[in-house]
Amino acid sequence: MIPTPHSDLGVGHGTHPGETGKNNEDRYAVQSFYGEGGLVINLAVIADGIGGNRAGEVASDLAVQRITAVVGRSAGADYAQMLDQAMSQAARAVYEAAQANPNLKGMGTTCVAALVAARRLYTAYIGDSRLYLVRRGSIVQTSVDHTFVQDAIEGGLLTSAEAKNHPHRHVVRRHLGGDPNVRADFRLRLSDDEPPEQSMRNQGVLLDPGSQMLLCSDGLSDLIEEGEILQVLTAFPPQKAVDELILLARRRGGHDNITAIVLQV
Repeated sequence: MIPTPHSDLGVGHGTHPGETGKNNEDRYAVQSFYGEGGLVINLAVIADGIGGNRAGEVASDLAVQRITAVVGRSAGADYAQMLDQAMSQAARAVYEAAQANPNLKGMGTTCVAALVAARRLYTAYIGDSRLYLVRRGSIVQTSVDHTFVQDAIEGGLLTSAEAKNHPHRHVVRRHLGGDPNVRADFRLRLSDDEPPEQSMRNQGVLLDPGSQMLLCSDGLSDLIEEGEILQVLTAFPPQKAVDELILLARRRGGHDNITAIVLQV
């Protein structure tokens, strides 16, 4: 594929370290390519690093670079397979870098990626960075958190309300870096109660004109409710929406790094 500065989507993006003096270990990229037949292919990626001694930012930067590079040199129209290969190579790259350097031992990163081609959406993710889809006047979290509390919710041990303030709500069960063979999640939920098999089949869903996608790190989703995200995305164009969401998270404490990308059909 050929990189291009031109996109057929509305795009907004931004990041902020937060209000606690923490180093910003979030990394992101938004890139468009010309594919076969001149089709514009849009890729958005956010990674939220894990690890001390600034190793988290090494992991997140490596993941974003590797995913963007793998998609950029891919060919054909099997976009779900592209994301699968990109995530797999990123997992191995982060793992091998951590093994090769004692200062990077234990590093990892969450990651969420979205690819839009011909108004069709493909996603891949691991950890608790999220993707929301706004369409037809409603919002749904299409990704599923890979966390202790999400497992407890699915097992009937916690309610969603209890999970929001649980002391282990940030314990991530899957990420890039700990296992070179870890697989990303390809469930793309269009409703909260659909079975996993249906969510897998939703890859490549056709987006209505005006549909919006928000990719974000947990520094944003921890502090802003879905209904508030919906209000902001429907009230503002993509870049203004990103700016407003980041500002809102900062005003509510900004206890973590805050990163957001908005794509609009």
